[in-house]
Amino acid sequence: MTLSIKNPIRWIKFRTWYLFDLPIFIKENNFKKGLELGAKAGRSMFHVLRINKQLHYTGIDLWEGIQGEEFTNNKTNEIKCRKKLKRFNTRTQLIKGDAYYLSDTFKKESFDFIFYDLHSEHMDGFHSSVLKKYLSKIKKGGFLIGCDFRNFRVDLYALGFKESDFKPCEFKNKQSERLEYLVIK
Repeated sequence: MTLSIKNPIRWIKFRTWYLFDLPIFIKENNFKKGLELGAKAGRSMFHVLRINKQLHYTGIDLWEGIQGEEFTNNKTNEIKCRKKLKRFNTRTQLIKGDAYYLSDTFKKESFDFIFYDLHSEHMDGFHSSVLKKYLSKIKKGGFLIGCDFRNFRVDLYALGFKESDFKPCEFKNKQSERLEYLVIK
């Protein structure tokens, strides 16, 4: 979906509104332990932790310069993330490294949810291999949440999900325009 900047409110809402939808959705589902794959500069983690006072949240990011305009300053993103989340240090853990290889450090069914935010060009074709390693880390009945599942549906179908499994995140009688989730069975 291409949105013109002629309507800046609509553009901002589409590009970043999930940052405000995600914390509310997590709160309404009473999640206590989560993982974010793709912490970047910590914006979504900050909003989630600020609103969810009982949540323990782990974030993983490579924080190395990789292909893609938004990732050229990944060293700066790491500094911003750590600074932004410092006030939540008793409820958060930040791990630097490749999410694919770090998956073995977590026990099965460790998390109520995983927020999957690894949507960059260099991940094309690799989403299913990363997700395959993490699905078992979500408790039965827990959620895999994402803001760009539509960009790599094929990878999710390869893991056995079908279109009817995708649910829009709903909260306060409202439906998120970008956030979707899958229930882990």
